[in-house]
Amino acid sequence: MAPGRDENGRFVKGHKGGPGRPPRPVEEKYLKMMARTVKMSDWEKIIEVGISRAKAGDLGWARFLAEYLMGKPVQRTEVTGAGGNEIVICVRYGDDGTDDYTP
Repeated sequence: MAPGRDENGRFVKGHKGGPGRPPRPVEEKYLKMMARTVKMSDWEKIIEVGISRAKAGDLGWARFLAEYLMGKPVQRTEVTGAGGNEIVICVRYGDDGTDDYTP
């Protein structure tokens, strides 16, 4: 177990963890500076280089372009019961004390 953490992995009192994400106003200053500094023609050249490198097998660029253009893939998880059978989920509506449900 990491020092400063409890049995569930949470930070214990007196250990605040890492620095975390910068405050939003600080982040906004950097975003505004980048928007002023990086011109559209610069960005176009960067992307052209990235496309060329992705075509040459650079997986980092290929991943960046794919995630930027199509979004990160969603990880799907199939949940089945014992022996691969379907799981029946019962939802209880109301609080009348009965065990009535609609599968």
